[in-house]
Amino acid sequence: MSENKLDVIKYEGNNQVLVAKSHIEDFNTKTQLIVNESQEALFYKDGQALDLFISGRHSLTTENLPFFKRIFSKFLNAKTPFSCEVYFINKVSVLDILWGTDSPITLEDPKYHLIVGVRSNGQTGIKVVDSRKFVVKVVGQLKEFNVDNVKRTIKGMMMASVKDIIAKTIINQGVSILDISTKMTEMSKLVQEQLNENLAEIGLEATQFHINTIFVNPDDLSKLKETKERYLEAMTEIDIETIKTVRMGEALAKSRSIQGFTYQEERTYDVLEGAAKNEGSAGNVMGVGMGVGMGVGVGAGFGQAMGNMTQSISPAQTTSTDAVCPNCNASVKKGSKFCPECGNPMPQKKFCTECGTQLGANAKFCPECGTKVGA
Repeated sequence: MSENKLDVIKYEGNNQVLVAKSHIEDFNTKTQLIVNESQEALFYKDGQALDLFISGRHSLTTENLPFFKRIFSKFLNAKTPFSCEVYFINKVSVLDILWGTDSPITLEDPKYHLIVGVRSNGQTGIKVVDSRKFVVKVVGQLKEFNVDNVKRTIKGMMMASVKDIIAKTIINQGVSILDISTKMTEMSKLVQEQLNENLAEIGLEATQFHINTIFVNPDDLSKLKETKERYLEAMTEIDIETIKTVRMGEALAKSRSIQGFTYQEERTYDVLEGAAKNEGSAGNVMGVGMGVGMGVGVGAGFGQAMGNMTQSISPAQTTSTDAVCPNCNASVKKGSKFCPECGNPMPQKKFCTECGTQLGANAKFCPECGTKVGA
């Protein structure tokens, strides 16, 4: 503090002190007030917070002291002396405030179902954002308010926020204590937001908040690890096969969705295909197929599939007219070279003379063995 009474008043201190009360209380209108960078000065009179000054050099004139002027109508002539209290508020961010939970949070691990006591620690940064509110609601008549005082002031609301967010994350999201480290960045942000809602009431702000570790006592940790090992050992072959079955079912469902049909339709086609391969059951296939088709609501699409499937049934089970004329659509007996209705030549199947593979009408080489057609 300056020792020049009624001349200059200022304060130069370290960043561990957030509020300091000047020991000078007698001034006049020629007194110079010096407020350093990252400081504010608040005049106090009879328990009332009056004028607030930002950084710079100020003369205590009637223009600079509007609150005083309203209180004292005949006040502040040329060198009128007056007395009041002046508080210097340090507005820098104090970033090295360490914290730790004062008691464990008793929770049930959602994955391994053990009751454990959870603790945590970390670091935060605090800054005065509303000097008037902070001095009036927190500092009061104290001559000095340092970082340790701040820690004690905000400890309760900080612990409440930390415990609340950790408990909600573990319980609501089902995160095991053994996996909680993956959520610390997310939880730190949530704690900071919740804490600042409360700190705003006393003129403070948490400029940063970090949860560095979340841990349980060694005995609880050992129990958790043992339970995890037993859990993994309990994964028998049946469990593994169950997981495989579920995943295969999911893959098949996705495949059906891409191909555009349902499980019921697929089962209907399987029934028809199996019946078609059964000797002497062509008539029964038609009855069963139509019944199933109508039952699952396949409708016209299913009827068309039925028609196509009956064409693939062995000729011995149907008729000898297993070919259709490409010109007039008339039924043509198997082996006929010409259509009996219009005389159009019937397409003849060609086979490779080397390997017996069926060839296309215009094939020049066998697609299976490469033999030249007609060679």
